[in-house]
Amino acid sequence: MTLDGGVIPHVLCHRCSRIIHSDWVQERLARLEPWTSTSTWTLDGDAGQEEKLRFFHSESLEELEASAAAGCHLCTLISKKNQYFEWFKDEEHTGVVQVVACAGHSSVWLETSRIQELEIEEDMPHDLPGLDGWLEERYNQSLDSPGAWIMDDFVTVQLRKVQSDTYSLAGPDSNFPLSASSDAPQVLESIQHWLKDCVDNHPECNRYSSTQKGPTATWLPTRLIDVGEVPGKLAPRLVISADEGLAQKKAHYLTLSHSWSISTKPHNLKLETENMTQLQDRIPLDDRLSKTFRDAMKITQQLGCRYIWIDSLCIIQSGTEAKDDWKREGLTMSDVYGHSRCNITALGTGGNDGCYTPRNPLQTSPCRIKVCDEKSAIYAVNSLLENTFTENVEQSPLFKRGWVFQESVLSSRAVYFGAPQLFWECRRQAFAESWPFKTGTPRVQQRLTEPTLRATGDTPFSSKTVFEALCNAEEQQTDGPLEQDDRAKHLIEHTFPSFLCWEKIVKTFIGTSLTFTSDRLFAMAGIARAIEHFRSFTYVTGTWRELYPLDLLWRFTRELGERKNVVSGSNAPSWSWAAKELDMQESLKNIARSGKNTQRPAHWDGNKRYLVESVTSVAYLSQLVKFPNPPFESKYRPDKEGEITIDLKGRVCKGFVKTELGIQDIPQDRLYVAGQDKAPVIVHMDDDTPADGLEVVLVLLMEWEGLVGNYWKRQFQAGLVLVPAKDEGDKGGSTIYRRVGAFRTGELSECPVNAFDGSEMEEVLGIC
Repeated sequence: MTLDGGVIPHVLCHRCSRIIHSDWVQERLARLEPWTSTSTWTLDGDAGQEEKLRFFHSESLEELEASAAAGCHLCTLISKKNQYFEWFKDEEHTGVVQVVACAGHSSVWLETSRIQELEIEEDMPHDLPGLDGWLEERYNQSLDSPGAWIMDDFVTVQLRKVQSDTYSLAGPDSNFPLSASSDAPQVLESIQHWLKDCVDNHPECNRYSSTQKGPTATWLPTRLIDVGEVPGKLAPRLVISADEGLAQKKAHYLTLSHSWSISTKPHNLKLETENMTQLQDRIPLDDRLSKTFRDAMKITQQLGCRYIWIDSLCIIQSGTEAKDDWKREGLTMSDVYGHSRCNITALGTGGNDGCYTPRNPLQTSPCRIKVCDEKSAIYAVNSLLENTFTENVEQSPLFKRGWVFQESVLSSRAVYFGAPQLFWECRRQAFAESWPFKTGTPRVQQRLTEPTLRATGDTPFSSKTVFEALCNAEEQQTDGPLEQDDRAKHLIEHTFPSFLCWEKIVKTFIGTSLTFTSDRLFAMAGIARAIEHFRSFTYVTGTWRELYPLDLLWRFTRELGERKNVVSGSNAPSWSWAAKELDMQESLKNIARSGKNTQRPAHWDGNKRYLVESVTSVAYLSQLVKFPNPPFESKYRPDKEGEITIDLKGRVCKGFVKTELGIQDIPQDRLYVAGQDKAPVIVHMDDDTPADGLEVVLVLLMEWEGLVGNYWKRQFQAGLVLVPAKDEGDKGGSTIYRRVGAFRTGELSECPVNAFDGSEMEEVLGIC
């Protein structure tokens, strides 16, 4: 049913209506509890017996889709699983469509499936209740005849009870027509509501604005785009924030994340030394200006802002001043995105230039099934369509860009355009058009819970929330050196959770790509500077002094024979993960913790659950004697001539490493400790080991005991593998080493023996 090009929501065909209004479904809807972030799909019934009722819906898939095309909201939801799923449509895939209603404590859900090769015959009843009985009879008969009842993949729609104060004022509670484009008034109203609610009620999302240097001015980028002061009429021009006095006016601005291909097209408009004056007069709204940029400017006006920051229009891209401008502006990204009112993210799905996408609005909007009272109503939602944030956003080509990942982490709020539906994310909440309620959704909302616990697992990951947890972690301040027991407790209760968050950010970042590998550290500079600001940590080339020793124990997870000595071009020291270039499929795996054991020490309370092994004791066995303090820019972008060295004091042993076949003929790097007659230690080299062996030095950083399998206590050791880089003994100095690998002992599958037995001497080693 259409009206003026729009689609009326919440309309049901007679077949869906009779299912919804059946006594069985109505009785169970009346028992529903309000849906919350902790609600589950637990089935009703005694002793685990499922409570279900089968309904006949359509003679064929074509009939179901025809009903959806005619405007039935529920048929639209149950006829498509998500944007990647299509029913098979050929002669081999025919049959009637059934809907099985299932009841749970927090929802009633409808499972729609096609029964292959099951068709209505002439002598059968043609009334719908009669067909319900026929379907149930055929199903019961099939229990004794395997293969007689074959269902296609089914689509699930949930019916949930929602409190009226949990959805936006412009949410799905109206009967106004829905537009077939994401450029629609009701979409805009939802964004406006989410933005206002976040600005007014989320202190964690206003962290940057609450740390302004003065009460009379707001931090602003050097340049902004003024989109025009007349609503609905774009008149963009480039402005210099200081010249316009925008900081004193406390102006707000938005930012834009977009595909870099837009900026690199030869004919597209960009800021150059030569055209700066012209762009300050006006930015032409012709084909030279990307449609994505024009759409973003329009959205900026609609959200009540007058200014937007777009990288290629606000940073000089070519000309005599371009290089110096980029070096200066590139180090302000933490402020540019941190102070942004909201980041517009144009996903550019399918290579599209533009923010808006056509879609079926009934597929991306909940269907109101029943108004319970003034405070609650029941909505139907496609349970898989609401959970497509990972597929649409995090796995999109745009998020493979390293710079975009940083923009996503730093911005407190983001609205994602260009996917089949609109998404919103801030540091507290996530919404999708298909579920715009403040009740939490499976996976979407799970991304925003217990970030330190979930950071290293395979659960959905929210970069914003992990970053927030890292910046907002409570750090115990210490006066002077800690005793061993206190250092161990500090490691477990403070260093571990912060490290897990940082490690997750790094692991995700290295899975992205950069046009210039020399930008590997520079593209993380904004994140690092923000953490420095909020935690007062000391950062150098990807590593934090406060996360020592964990932050030095990274390793590559490449197979032997595939580890090429590929320098990243970042000029990072060997002890930094940024020293080597990693392929997109590769990741870092820290070796100072167990991968799967989630037990926790008895002295941890319920709020200190971290995804680490059950550690029973920890011992620091090294000291960070000197952590470098290079010039400001070298922390984020080391130069070729500079040498950044750390000094460690720890127990040292020597030996040689060579590659040998281990269990099941799998190649392993094995270290034979000099002067000791015992089994070799398994080490993890950064590059392939020479066939004739390599003389190395091991330095022990830490040792701990943990439970294996929840009951077997085992000792672990971890440290670095080094080789001499240069000998400065003739200058009165000492040997400087470089890192070539790391080791961890104690793993049953790798190395049951320890590398160190306590007889080793301590030395101070410089590592470059």
